[in-house]
Amino acid sequence: MDNAHSRPNVTMSSHRDTDVIIVTVVEALAEADRLDLDEVEYTLYEYINPEILTELADQQNGSWEFTFEVADHEVTLASDGRLFVDGVLCRTDLTLRESSSTCPYR
Repeated sequence: MDNAHSRPNVTMSSHRDTDVIIVTVVEALAEADRLDLDEVEYTLYEYINPEILTELADQQNGSWEFTFEVADHEVTLASDGRLFVDGVLCRTDLTLRESSSTCPYR
């Protein structure tokens, strides 16, 4: 099915706002590679279970930082909503559908 290839990296449950974090991470990785989202040739599942990201986004208490590698990139998420790719701040509020800043890779 052709639609399956249009967003190979994104698996979203319906209506869960926390799934936005998965899409945001994939978008930031695509930006870092200077690719359109549908041009990325790997999936998050090859490197990490994306549900971990939604579970982290659901955390209401405490301070945390989570770092993992995807392809040739190091991704860091922080409990305060920051997203870094290769040490570069790409997002400042992962809980919003529209991020408050964009990755400088653009």
